[in-house]
Amino acid sequence: MNAVSVQELAIQAVDAFHQHGYTERSIEEKEWILLKIVGLHEKRGEKSYNSDVVKQFVQESEKRYENGEINRIYYRFLTKTATYLTELHSTGSINFAKRLVPRLPDYYENLLDGILENEAWGEKARHSVWPFAKAYFGWLHSNGYSDFSEVDESVLRQYLIDCALRMKGSSLDTMKRALKKLCVYLFEVGIGAGLYENLLSFPVPIESKIKRPIPHDEIAAVLNVIDRSTVEGKRDYAMILLAAVTGLRGVDIVGLRFGNIDWRNGEIRITQSKTEKALALPLTTDVGLAIRDYILNGRPKSDLPNIFLRVNAPIRGIGHPILYGQFNGYRAKVGLPKCSFHGLRRALGSNMVISGTPVTTVAQVLGHSELDSTKQYISLDGKHLKECALDFTGIEPVYGGAQ
Repeated sequence: MNAVSVQELAIQAVDAFHQHGYTERSIEEKEWILLKIVGLHEKRGEKSYNSDVVKQFVQESEKRYENGEINRIYYRFLTKTATYLTELHSTGSINFAKRLVPRLPDYYENLLDGILENEAWGEKARHSVWPFAKAYFGWLHSNGYSDFSEVDESVLRQYLIDCALRMKGSSLDTMKRALKKLCVYLFEVGIGAGLYENLLSFPVPIESKIKRPIPHDEIAAVLNVIDRSTVEGKRDYAMILLAAVTGLRGVDIVGLRFGNIDWRNGEIRITQSKTEKALALPLTTDVGLAIRDYILNGRPKSDLPNIFLRVNAPIRGIGHPILYGQFNGYRAKVGLPKCSFHGLRRALGSNMVISGTPVTTVAQVLGHSELDSTKQYISLDGKHLKECALDFTGIEPVYGGAQ
C-alpha cells in the first residue's frame, strides 16, 4: 500500500465505509475528516501516506480537546477516523468488527426497531432520535430498569442531570429535543408514563456567533478562477454558481437529481435534507446554462440519478466534504482563506435583507421552516442597524462618576 497516494487511500476508505453499510451522513462526516488529513499532507508536500502527518493531526485534535474547542465525543471521532486510514495503509483493509455495539435486552432492542419503523416520522427524524434513544435505554438498563414499568419523572430527571454533567450547549439541547420526541412516541404506543413536556422544556443556553457572509468580490474571484474547459471545472462552476444564486445548502446541491429540475418551467424542486420540507426555486438562465454545459459536455456516462458525479472512478455521487474542499481549493488559488461553503447561502440571505426584501420572502427563498432562522440575517445588515441607533447629540459624556 506504500505506493498509493494518500488521496487514493482516502477514497478507498470511503468505499469501505459504503460497503460496510454506514449511513450517508456518517460517511460524509468521515470523508470530511479524511480530506483534512489529505490537506495536511499537501501542506507538508507529501503525496503518499506519512504516519508523522497523521500523528500531527491526532496531536492537534488532542490539543483542541484539551483547550475545550471540541468535546470528547468529536475528539474520539476524529482520532478513530485517522486510525481507519492508518489501518488501511498498513493492512490493506479495515477491520470493522470492533465497531459492533453491545446489544441491549430484547425489550429495548424492539423499541429501537420500532423507532426506525415509525412511519409517522421522516427518515431524518427516525435516525436522529435513534442514537439518543439507544443511549437512554442503555442508561436505564445499566441502572437496573428492565422495562418502563418503574420509569417515571424522577428517573428521567436523573438521566438529564447525568447528561448535563457531560454535555454542553448545543449537544445538550439536541439531546433534549430528541428525548422529547422519544417520550411522545413512547406515550403514543402505550409504553411511556407521560409526555414530560414541562420537564423537557427547559432552555439550554447556546453561544451564538454571527457568521460572516462571503463578499460578492470573493464569490466573483472564485468563479473566475475555475477552468471551465475541464470536466471538474464545469461541475464545480455549476455547483458553486448554484449555491451563490439560489442559496441552496451544499448537501442539497450534491444530492440534486435529474428529476429535481423542471427544464420546461424553469424550476428546481427538492425536498430539503435538513428540514424535509418541499422547496421550489426558479432556475435562472446562468445557472441553467452552467448545469446544462456540465451534463452535456462534462458529466461521466452513468445511469445514476445524481447530476453531479465524481470525476474519477469509482463513478458515483459526491459528498458535501468534497464540495467544501473544491470550493476552498479555488479560494486558495486567488489568495483567500478557507471559509464555510454555507457562507454563499448567508451571502444571498444578507443581501436580500439589505436590499429591502421582507424577511418572510427571504425565509421562503431559503426554505426556512421558522422565521427565527431568517432573523439572523438582520444582524448582518449594518447599514439599517445604524439607522436604529439612538442619537446622543446634546448629551454630554460624564467622566469620573455619575451625576
